[in-house]
Amino acid sequence: MNAAIDNVYAIILAAGASSRMGSLKQLLEWCNRPLLEHAVVNAQAILNERIIVVLGAHAESIQTTVDLGAVTSIVNPDWQEGMASSIRAGVQALPESASAALILLCDQPLINAAHMQNLLNGWQSAPTRIVASQYHHSVGVPALFSADFFEHLLTLKGDRGAKPVLMQFEDSLLKIPLPEAELDIDSAADFDHLTGHYSADQ
Repeated sequence: MNAAIDNVYAIILAAGASSRMGSLKQLLEWCNRPLLEHAVVNAQAILNERIIVVLGAHAESIQTTVDLGAVTSIVNPDWQEGMASSIRAGVQALPESASAALILLCDQPLINAAHMQNLLNGWQSAPTRIVASQYHHSVGVPALFSADFFEHLLTLKGDRGAKPVLMQFEDSLLKIPLPEAELDIDSAADFDHLTGHYSADQ
């Protein structure tokens, strides 16, 4: 079966306060644009305008810096509860027609449009499964969930993100090797590692 991507949406999580960073990591410049914009542009290359950006802390500063006019941006009022609340907010913002959601983080700078397309290709070949990124003996996001799993995403709590659902349905996972997903930017040291070890043409 080859599932269509016309009703697949991206949910980009960008609500965190960047407390460990000391500055807004959503706005750190990578590839000549803020990290959040980098994620949006890559998602747009695959899914056009079918993108929901979930903001929270410092939403106004981000909205005035990053052009989100071509996508849907929402503010999660419960962002302090942790990442799960932003996933819930993103899923709740999906239209009823959504057939699947690709959950992305704004702070995984090495993820590009080709990586997202690989996940979508996997889902098109197996649309009843969850397609997750595999890296460092683990699985995680970016991950693509069909609509059958939305109700489970809406039960998430805390700051573990989508991992509990991935573990609950481990037998339903299609794992796509994506070592680039291991690098996320939580601290200044992480960003220094990024800029010191990787070229900006990723």
